[in-house]
Amino acid sequence: MIALWLVLAIGYFVTSVAGMRVVAMAVVGLMVGALLAASGRLLAGAIASVVLAGLCLYFSASLAFVAYAPPLAAFAFMALFFYRTLRPGSVPLITRVARMEHPDLPLAMERYSRRLTWIWAFCFLLLFAAALGSTLILPLEVWSRWVQGLGYVLPGVLFLGEFAYRHHRFPDRRHGSLRELIPNIVSVSREIALSSGTRDAETRR
Repeated sequence: MIALWLVLAIGYFVTSVAGMRVVAMAVVGLMVGALLAASGRLLAGAIASVVLAGLCLYFSASLAFVAYAPPLAAFAFMALFFYRTLRPGSVPLITRVARMEHPDLPLAMERYSRRLTWIWAFCFLLLFAAALGSTLILPLEVWSRWVQGLGYVLPGVLFLGEFAYRHHRFPDRRHGSLRELIPNIVSVSREIALSSGTRDAETRR
C-alpha cells in the first residue's frame, strides 16, 4: 500500500507540475480511494477510486479545484496534527519527542519544546494560507512547483535550523544525532495517530 501511495504521489506531482489538470484530478480521486483501502476497506477503496477518478475526468471544468487538493490537505492536516497536541490536558508533540531523549526533561526544555510545537503548527498553517491564496493567481503548473517546493524547503530549513540551534541553546545537555531523532519523531507521531483514532472511535460509540 505504501508503494501504491508513493506511485500516486509521484504521479500527482508530475502531472500537476506539467499542468495536466485533468489527469492530476483523476490521480487525486485514486489517492482518496487508496486512503480508504489503507484503512482496511478494500472494496470501498476500489469503488471510490474508479468513481472519483471518473467524476474528475467527466466534470473536469466544474471540479477544477480538486487539482489543488493534495498539498492543501497535507498542510492543513499537519497544522492540525501539531495543534491538537497543544490542547489542555495533552502533551505537546515536541515535548513527547524530547522526553524520549531526555527522560529527566528540565522545565526550561519543556517550555522550549512547547513553543517549538506552536512554531511547527504555525509553519504548516502559513504554508496552507500561502498555498490557498496563490490558487487564485497562479496557473496550476507554477502553483504546484512553488507550493510543493516550499512544502519541502520550509519544514526542512526549520527542522535542521532548530536542530543546530538546540545545541547552542542547551549546551549542557547531550543531544542525539539525526539518526536517533528521526525514529523518535516517527514513533511519537504513530503513537499520537493511534491514540487519536482510538478516542475518535470511542466518541462515535
